[in-house]
Amino acid sequence: AVKTAIIYLRVSTGKQAEKETPIESQREQCERKAKELGADVIKVFTDEGISGRSDRRPAFQDAIAWCETFPTDYFVTWSTSRFARNRLDAQINKKRLQRAGTLIEYVTVSLDQSDEKNSVLQEGILELFDEYFSLQVSQDTKRSMIANAQKGYFNGGHVTYGYQLKPSITDRKKQVLKPNPLETGTVNRIFELKLSGYGGKQIAEILNGEGRLKRGSKWTKTTVLELLRNERVVGRIAFGKKGREGSLPRSEWIVVDSHEPIVSMQTFDAVQKIMDEQNNVGVKEAGSAKSTRFFTGILKCG
Repeated sequence: AVKTAIIYLRVSTGKQAEKETPIESQREQCERKAKELGADVIKVFTDEGISGRSDRRPAFQDAIAWCETFPTDYFVTWSTSRFARNRLDAQINKKRLQRAGTLIEYVTVSLDQSDEKNSVLQEGILELFDEYFSLQVSQDTKRSMIANAQKGYFNGGHVTYGYQLKPSITDRKKQVLKPNPLETGTVNRIFELKLSGYGGKQIAEILNGEGRLKRGSKWTKTTVLELLRNERVVGRIAFGKKGREGSLPRSEWIVVDSHEPIVSMQTFDAVQKIMDEQNNVGVKEAGSAKSTRFFTGILKCG
């Protein structure tokens, strides 16, 4: 009977992808590998711009599911790092393929499948190197972004309300955040209202009533609270908000002075203290999101 194979291809995000083997070359080599194995390629799955440290790769999960659903002899990919850069995810998904009766074949490394002990040892060592390299790349990227921010350059992403992007004077290839005079008044108004005792829903109602829209959209409780917690309004950028176990406390963030502030540090700290105290005593910042009562979250039963 003719053997079958599926191919899985992946490149990482941004500049990392420029240093990696292109998708087209990976595919060509994987097809050659399948031919050497005497297998017909019946499906090709591709993830572009996704890290191997994440198991949330749509095409990768589709490839595993395909092998579990349809009899497939080989799962062919470029290297162990294309399969995964996280040992736990790698082992879980290898077990799924093993149960499905599908063998994993790598283009860049040949494992002796007949010697199970040696094969497992080889693959385990490679996975350790892959995970170490992935962590190193992550750390290097973070250091680069921090250095970039310290020089005042914009690292990309959403432009916080109150700011606009302008070309850097020192490096025309870079962009910097500058206060937007059309929005700074509203930013300060939000902080003033919070200091006066208003809740997030109230502030949104007041802003919308004054015609102060958020770039064409109405303010909501959520958008108001997000801005009140955003370090960027005081000219700072925070890194390391999340760890492996989830969100980290603000005390563990790496905060870098980066650009011109809109709100004073004194005002920002005062607002953070109010919001932290409300959270500590279990006060819901703005009451029910569905409430139509203007004083929800402000007036409370004794």
